[in-house]
Amino acid sequence: MCTLTILPRSSLGPSAVDFRVAFSRDEQRDRTPGTPPRFEDHDGTRSVLPRDPQGGGTWIAVTEHGLVFCLLNVNPRAHDPSHEGGLSRGRLIPGLLPARSLAEVGSRLPALAEPVRRPFRLVVTDGLEVLEATGAAGGVTSALGPLEAPFMRCSSGLGDHVVEPLREEAFDRMLPPGARIGSEAQDAYHRLRFEGRDDCSVDMSRADALTVSWTVIEVDEAEARLSHHPAPPRESPTPESLLLPMARGSGRRTAPVVDA
Repeated sequence: MCTLTILPRSSLGPSAVDFRVAFSRDEQRDRTPGTPPRFEDHDGTRSVLPRDPQGGGTWIAVTEHGLVFCLLNVNPRAHDPSHEGGLSRGRLIPGLLPARSLAEVGSRLPALAEPVRRPFRLVVTDGLEVLEATGAAGGVTSALGPLEAPFMRCSSGLGDHVVEPLREEAFDRMLPPGARIGSEAQDAYHRLRFEGRDDCSVDMSRADALTVSWTVIEVDEAEARLSHHPAPPRESPTPESLLLPMARGSGRRTAPVVDA
């Protein structure tokens, strides 16, 4: 139960960061809150991420090589008993953090996904391309494509097919491709509530679940800033921010600045 958006440089303007990721985390009301973001080291790669104390993993992270990782559940229409049990989906991202490129993420992922039974969607970007992987019952399928326009993915315990049409229509209207949108429009989308449909809203709320937090990651040539808002957007929480310098000689690619 989450909503992910990514804005490339072309949508942010010539003086903005290279790319910007926003992620709204929706969870059961009785689930233990996530921990604040912190610095971690994974086989010599520094990263910043919050943690889920219940599953031990995370839903979002950024590394000193300029890779941003986001994990969403996948909620099929029909129950499949082969999807029960297994390793927590949240353990996937920590296992991938040593990777220095999208290609390396793709090569590491199949072995890490083998013990994961429940359906997931993993999205990883370096600001120029997006690696999107879906998996379940130990298998995984990945696709790599350019990040040339605003990008959105979402999920819901109501069934992904229930919320996707509403959130996609609003996304296409508020963050259209080819426009200089800016961070304000992206943040406004994550605060969005549909009249009479709080259960399907981007900032969602229903009897058993709600948007518990949202996280923004901005990456440029020098550093990544992770700002974690530890409450629903509707409560206007003060973010906890950490700066992660980019590694020297990381070879991180950046999109060229194009004047309007």
